[in-house]
Amino acid sequence: MKFLERLGLAVFSIIVLTLSIVLILIGAGFIEPTIFSILITKIVTVQNYTYILYGVCGILALLALKCLFFTTPSEDDNYDEEGIQLQNEDGTLLITKTTLCNIVDGVVMEIPKVHTSQTNVIIDKEGNVSLDVIINVANGVTIKDVSSKLQSKIKKTVKESTDLELKFVNIQVINVEIGDIEEVEEVKETKESKS
Repeated sequence: MKFLERLGLAVFSIIVLTLSIVLILIGAGFIEPTIFSILITKIVTVQNYTYILYGVCGILALLALKCLFFTTPSEDDNYDEEGIQLQNEDGTLLITKTTLCNIVDGVVMEIPKVHTSQTNVIIDKEGNVSLDVIINVANGVTIKDVSSKLQSKIKKTVKESTDLELKFVNIQVINVEIGDIEEVEEVKETKESKS
């Protein structure tokens, strides 16, 4: 947000706060409303105060118009609520969060024994992209190996598909799913044969 917009927002917040407090005090009977009519009459009848009042009201009106109708986004923003924008000599490309989630879902489907993923895309003010991936794994897998493989494969696939460097790929394993009894026995037999 630019300085003028922040100033306008601060001024209007102070005015609204002041008016709210005054109206509450008038309603509660702590302030007599006739005080304000006397004050306004004095301001309007004295010529110098009238010019000051016109000037302040004019500036406030201009700030209001600026904040309401002429708000501009910062030029240095390369991120968006819905994704990240990449700039090149031919134009811009918006890669949405949904696209990144679909890429991650495709990678998760390629890795055996990993089920149901949920992805959260985080884009910070500098345009760095991080992913939080929540997965369920099948019983008998080495979680550390699977998550490491998944992290590197996600980073590689996103880089190849979108040319984005991911800052972090955080994996959260929330459940180990126990499948059929035969499947669990196969995993046990495989472990025993490796020993």
